[in-house]
Amino acid sequence: MERLEKVRAQIDAISVLRAVKRLLGLTYKELSAVLGLPESVLSRYYTGDMLPSVATAGEIIETLFKEYPLDKVLTKVIRVYETYVDLTALNSPDLWALYSIYIAKRYPSGVTKVLTAAVDGIPLAVAVAQRLDAPLVVAKQYKEPNVKNLEVSYIKGNRVVSLYVPQGLLGKGDRVLIIDDVVRTGKTIKALAELASLAGSDVVAAAALLAFRGGVEKFEFPLDIAYYV
Repeated sequence: MERLEKVRAQIDAISVLRAVKRLLGLTYKELSAVLGLPESVLSRYYTGDMLPSVATAGEIIETLFKEYPLDKVLTKVIRVYETYVDLTALNSPDLWALYSIYIAKRYPSGVTKVLTAAVDGIPLAVAVAQRLDAPLVVAKQYKEPNVKNLEVSYIKGNRVVSLYVPQGLLGKGDRVLIIDDVVRTGKTIKALAELASLAGSDVVAAAALLAFRGGVEKFEFPLDIAYYV
């Protein structure tokens, strides 16, 4: 394992520890019981005063994701009402960090571009792109001036939505991971996949934090949904 990969694993462990502790309101005592590590040591990991060994870092990540899977975390932080879903928690940097590490574990290599649509999915996609060390491409609802754009249009509700990506940002042979925050029908993901196809790119998968049950389209590539409401 390269030095950078080792450091990244250590930092990932601290990020997961912090995110789980803050999002779920866990105490060091509760975490100590789960991880089998002293509370004082976990406190020093949390503050960054001490880094876990690479082996311990791996164990922390595996244990916390097993004990507190992402869907369980989202169940705790997202409020679902009869006619309304409060998605305020999706704005949490802790959740972005946790999700980016979750995605990195599922797609450890082979992704060359991360693709999302403006604007809601951008923070999550930035976190994923940074963790995967892959360029981020944002499809916008307006054309970039003075450049040729790839274009796809689709029906959303009672209006036509067009998405544009400047030519050259996606290319032949790119392996694209599509990221969205919330999937209601899957039409946006389908449009993003069409943009990738126009550029000659291959879609590895699409992933989102949350989707509403029923009505989500089927795709030729894997669709990873962390939590359904």
